[in-house]
Amino acid sequence: MQSSKWRVITRAGAAVVVLGIAPVSVALAAGEEPGSIEGSSIPPSKVIAERPLYRPPPLTGQGDEARKNAKAFVTWAGESVSLEQEAGRKVLREAAKNPEIVKALTEEALEAQRNGDTSRGLVALGLLGEMRTYDGAKFLVEFVRMPLPREGTYIEGELQEEALQAMLQAKAVAGLAYMRSADFDREVLYQAGKHPSVIVRAEAISAYLWNQGDSLEARKLLSSYVRPEERLFLDRVRRVAGEGAETFNKKLALYLEAHPELKAPKPEPKEPRPPEEKPYIFDENPPEF
Repeated sequence: MQSSKWRVITRAGAAVVVLGIAPVSVALAAGEEPGSIEGSSIPPSKVIAERPLYRPPPLTGQGDEARKNAKAFVTWAGESVSLEQEAGRKVLREAAKNPEIVKALTEEALEAQRNGDTSRGLVALGLLGEMRTYDGAKFLVEFVRMPLPREGTYIEGELQEEALQAMLQAKAVAGLAYMRSADFDREVLYQAGKHPSVIVRAEAISAYLWNQGDSLEARKLLSSYVRPEERLFLDRVRRVAGEGAETFNKKLALYLEAHPELKAPKPEPKEPRPPEEKPYIFDENPPEF
């Protein structure tokens, strides 16, 4: 139980918390296969240096054109760096007025989910959350309510298909919290206690508190929905942009002090080896070489 709690904290923090455009792994286009089984010899720093910055593709159009442009924008967002966030958000604010683009992004998210492309799915869902549209939020509600897979590949007792789907749904619930709307807040509160995956429940708790300014009123309301054994997620530390390691580590130390059950157990010392009677002396002659 201890290791699974840490797994949830790590996953929710690293893969899910950030809303909108963020530097993530480059997403392949839908249906595209990797071109090599070996890694590229070109360092990422060189790829970024040679890539033109601040040139997001247009996010406009109707019908097929909207779908084509949405696909290109998701790819661009997946390759973007943090310096380009504002350029991307400017395009998204304008695109939010176009229902065809919102629909196209929902289709991109679903296609990525079907193809098992979790990285691309996270980007598409993040963009929908960043747009903060009513239609987009309705889709996020439907997405977070989808049943989790029950069959697939188990690694260390964890069903991988279920975990990946939960990561996507955690991104969706973060987008709902970002709406900061009473109607969609009710869905976030419900999922904080009732979603079958702890990954989603933990993110619903964190996203709701962050979007409510970590206020005491929000914490009190949320605590009435959270499962008793998961109240520790109410105290979960969050590393904010620009925060140094020293400040964050102090917060983490206080968190572990308040929840000692999360600390890794001290390693048990092994019995010392008995001393050899004749060290460095062998009973047989060494073999000939």
